[in-house]
Amino acid sequence: MTDPGPMTDHLDRFPALRKMQDVPIFGDLGYEFTDAGEGWAEITFTNSPAAGNLYGIVHGGVWLVIADSAMGGALGTIVEPDERVITAQSEFRWLRPLEGDTIRARARVLRRGRTLSHCTVELFDAGDRQIGLGNGTYVVQPPLKQEGE
Repeated sequence: MTDPGPMTDHLDRFPALRKMQDVPIFGDLGYEFTDAGEGWAEITFTNSPAAGNLYGIVHGGVWLVIADSAMGGALGTIVEPDERVITAQSEFRWLRPLEGDTIRARARVLRRGRTLSHCTVELFDAGDRQIGLGNGTYVVQPPLKQEGE
């Protein structure tokens, strides 16, 4: 049997990532989970006109959405698939301008706590230069109760 390649099944192995990626903002902005493992996740973004600001570059808010999604995804690899990962706090630093049209965000869980969990994220351009760095604090909540439960 041939090796299918690194982590081609990450959405099957981590159902929370598939649920996250089905949220319309992923498709609208053009990013997706491209790799993941226990306690970490990677998102790749390809620039499009929908992501631009008035200067024709990727809007800073898009960088934040990608960073937050990657950190939430990293946590999503270690929580139950129906638990909700909610951002409580985040901090981000832009280190240099994006060169090219691709951003790769690599996030990992620093600590999974009972109430609060902490993650970190690094953003890289197509030349593998670090362009951004951030961290976040997340609350993991049980699934919402459905009517009649």
